[in-house]
Amino acid sequence: MRTPETWINAIGVRVPRSMSAQEAVDRGWYDAESRDWYGWTGAAVAGSVSAPDLAVEAARQAIDRWDGHLEDLVLHLHAGGFAQGPEGWPAQHYVLRALGDSAAPSIRVWQNCNGMMAAWELAAAYLAARHSPAAALVTGADNFGIPGTNRWALGLQYGVLGDAGSALVLSRRPGFARLLAVRSASVPEAEQVTRGNRPIFPPTREIDAVSDLAQRVTENGGEASDLAARLAEQRTETVLRTLAEADLEPTDVTRVAHTFIGHERYLKTVLAPLGLRTSQGLLEFGRGVGHLTVNDQAVGLEHLVATGQVGPGDHVLLLGFTVGVSAACAVVRIERTPTWGRPR
Repeated sequence: MRTPETWINAIGVRVPRSMSAQEAVDRGWYDAESRDWYGWTGAAVAGSVSAPDLAVEAARQAIDRWDGHLEDLVLHLHAGGFAQGPEGWPAQHYVLRALGDSAAPSIRVWQNCNGMMAAWELAAAYLAARHSPAAALVTGADNFGIPGTNRWALGLQYGVLGDAGSALVLSRRPGFARLLAVRSASVPEAEQVTRGNRPIFPPTREIDAVSDLAQRVTENGGEASDLAARLAEQRTETVLRTLAEADLEPTDVTRVAHTFIGHERYLKTVLAPLGLRTSQGLLEFGRGVGHLTVNDQAVGLEHLVATGQVGPGDHVLLLGFTVGVSAACAVVRIERTPTWGRPR
């Protein structure tokens, strides 16, 4: 989807201090063989700070960095991959309430680890339909310090899980970066990969979903492998179509903010079909914080801008993929260095 006159006005992030992978090994939470094979060096750990509170902190930073006002918001979307609090509780309204006086519609988006990117796509379409200089706030967060869950031992290729919150302000008014295009696609036949052999009734409690996920994926064995190949094809096709909508080629991409991956060889399988190098990604940065679920792309983009690794004229490809079922992509052009960014 082309997104003409859609801008990123601000980004806010809350990434707690990381625990080193070595410390996790010493504590018996992570085995040394997995650490050496997958390449993860740490994971951000928020302790008892809830996922919605991480989102609130990130949103406050984004709003502080924004030159607009809360009353300009016409939409708030909140994404989380896993449990946010009491089941049936609207965590999105907790986030919005904490920010101040706003009656904007506040909606939770669940698209697994592609939740934030799905929310960007929805927000861009919403803003385009209004034909006014309105703004949308998109937030996301997860905290995996859940009783009975070991973030270091899920056994998934995406690796250990880190805690984080992130937020973006999108609007029709010029900002530091322009959202050129965004697109997502599904591989619906892969839903069984995360369902496993479990019945769908009665429903599983959300708090149990994390620790049970790896076992459900394992139950599908060879079928999961076949579907992974299908997702890889869909992922590449989604990126190429998004770039075409932005009137760009893969050679125009400066850097990639992708789903964080510990294993360099796996990242190469993601980027090489696009003609992109692993050095254009965020391998080392991601290795140190863990897979931040819905937050990887926003945190990655903020890191690139804040550290001066991208500047005016650069194109950043944001790439997301979930366990088996969806791929998402966005293309951003940096127009100017924001006050909180380091000049390139």
